[in-house]
Amino acid sequence: MTSRFPPTTLPGTGKDLLPDIDAWITSEAMRALVAAFAGDPAALSGTPDTLLERIDRLLAFTGGVSTRLENQERHEAGELPMTPEQAETVLAAAAALRLCDRLPPSRREYDHVIMLGGLIRACFNRPAYAARLIGDGTVTAGAVTALGGHRDFKRPEEYGETPVTEREHVIAERLGHPGLKNEYAALDLGTRLAFGLGDPEHEEGEDSPDPVNLPGLTWGVRHYRTPRELSVRVAAAPSQDPPRRAHTGETYAFFAERMAALRPGTRLLLVTTPLYKPMQHFTAVRMLVLPYGAEVETVGGDVDRQAPVLRQPFTPTKYLNEIPTTLRALRGLAAAAREGDNP
Repeated sequence: MTSRFPPTTLPGTGKDLLPDIDAWITSEAMRALVAAFAGDPAALSGTPDTLLERIDRLLAFTGGVSTRLENQERHEAGELPMTPEQAETVLAAAAALRLCDRLPPSRREYDHVIMLGGLIRACFNRPAYAARLIGDGTVTAGAVTALGGHRDFKRPEEYGETPVTEREHVIAERLGHPGLKNEYAALDLGTRLAFGLGDPEHEEGEDSPDPVNLPGLTWGVRHYRTPRELSVRVAAAPSQDPPRRAHTGETYAFFAERMAALRPGTRLLLVTTPLYKPMQHFTAVRMLVLPYGAEVETVGGDVDRQAPVLRQPFTPTKYLNEIPTTLRALRGLAAAAREGDNP
């Protein structure tokens, strides 16, 4: 068995978007991944006009081997029993498909650096990595934004079979911040600690009139400034379907419509976790590049020194579970790109 596959071009980073999408789903790595779980690699290939159909078939197949249930957070999904050969193929394919990238930014100057929110570890690790990039002079930024949604942590009795080490309230307690109860508060604290911020200069936002049933209507932005006069904002975007929190696309839309005057050539550096880089990059290309002409680069990385509770080794199952999420983002990008080609 081949243990390494040629790296793919991440769609949205090359010159030919639709051909790059086709090449990504038909790559040697994706074919091996499908074959490892008794799928048909030949079904990945076809003519350009069948691209969306082929992505849908691949999405259905990979969703069938994922252990993540609908409306379940990533850290709550169970482990999938695998043979050693399957596990090795998953890890090798994930690397080739760019779910393991830890490449540094390719440029030095950016108009905006954006740290994406998520589960509690992300709310601390991503701002810390962005602050390091700026602090050591790797990049400069006109402004910095931590961008997430309003999501309450689950109460202890709601976690079910989720391992104790993955429960957000437990992580908050072990970090010494037991009062953290939601993503926005965690992202705000993580950003303040990373950039050495004091009190916000001002705040804006609205609370949901029904926070129990419609939490996604809550939104907010806190405006800070570092001692070196760098603008830093922490935002929780509203949801278009308020029973749930805002998803990645909605946070990008909020940023573009309310927080930034995007124009062709605006340089954006997105900071996330390597595992989620393709999904969040595909969504950013759809939401920020195609309609506005912004230039987006997405990087994933970790700080060298972090509290042990913030370290998160990813198992083969976690990589496998992220493939369907990534494919949904890729399908949205492919559909938007085809619509742009065929108005």
